[in-house]
Amino acid sequence: MIRFVCRQLRFDVVRSVLTTTALAAVVAVILVLEGFYAGLLQQLRSAVLDRQADLIATQAGVANMIATRSILPQFSRDSVEAIDGVAAAHPLTGISIIYEQQGKRTPVFLFIYDTGGGPDRLLAGSAITHPRDIVIDQSLAIKHDLRTGDAFVVSNFEFRISGIAEGAAAFFAPFGFARYDDLIDFYFESDIAADISTFPLLSFLLVELKPGSDPPTVAAAIEAGVPEVDVFLPERLADQDESLGRALIGPIMGLMVIIAYVIGAILTGMIMFATVNARRREFGTLKALGFSNRFLASSVVAEAVAIAVIAIPLGAVLAAVIAEFVERTAPLYVVLATQPGALLRTSLACLAFAAIGALGPVGLIRNVDPVVAFRS
Repeated sequence: MIRFVCRQLRFDVVRSVLTTTALAAVVAVILVLEGFYAGLLQQLRSAVLDRQADLIATQAGVANMIATRSILPQFSRDSVEAIDGVAAAHPLTGISIIYEQQGKRTPVFLFIYDTGGGPDRLLAGSAITHPRDIVIDQSLAIKHDLRTGDAFVVSNFEFRISGIAEGAAAFFAPFGFARYDDLIDFYFESDIAADISTFPLLSFLLVELKPGSDPPTVAAAIEAGVPEVDVFLPERLADQDESLGRALIGPIMGLMVIIAYVIGAILTGMIMFATVNARRREFGTLKALGFSNRFLASSVVAEAVAIAVIAIPLGAVLAAVIAEFVERTAPLYVVLATQPGALLRTSLACLAFAAIGALGPVGLIRNVDPVVAFRS
């Protein structure tokens, strides 16, 4: 059977190459979709974990850092730092702004920090050292052709770009980082809002613990002593943001992946149907030589599976190339196209719909009359 299938693949090399390429393209599309979804969830987790805190305090009742609003009372910092086991509570404020340049608008999530929670990785420039400095994500810099030293104007308030950060984005929005020294000036001098009371002065507290302190114990003590806040381990808050991403984006991405699977099955079935139909004379000859319908049908299924086996690694390579291209041209998006779990699921699905798609033309083989092989 294996030798027979190999000969069939070599018999029409062009058809085999085109079929393999088409199936590899389907595999690549599925892997890119799965990788885009996995990258989005990773960005949501990184937005929390990159703040490098032992504990994170939010407004009571708020269980997310991204895409939610958290406002803490100003005195809560002193109250948290008074709890036994707390070394410091670093303030962090998150506000959403719109950056516009030459008619192009981009939503930006701006982190205002003091002694902790700033950019984790810099590609160019330096951290904030002067008044009105700002660090922006590389995706924002690429989209608007911005460089270190350039002006960054938001609602008529001018920052100066001191650094370009890497991987500082989540939920389709790049991050910016500025200091508290500039926050009040930004609120008063810009036309971002007529009433600054609608914007927070303190959103989160990044809690640093004393050596030897037990994080869950200190978290419970903070919540008991400061009822205005909820306290999370960073991993737990990251889980919450990931769950939010799954709830909002998961159904859409799941539907798109399912559609890609269906297209793969239909494509394989159409290709194998056309292949069998074009080879009816050949199958008639094989029947005349004594080959059974079962053998010929099995050979078609085996041929489809063999093509899938070849197409899967090619599709993985193509997906990796597409992911690299996307991240280089639009670093706002992270595409984890070759994660083991997604690769395994896609490989099994590809083998399955290759086999299922090849079952469609089995009826043609059964109805082939050996006499057709001897007709002109």
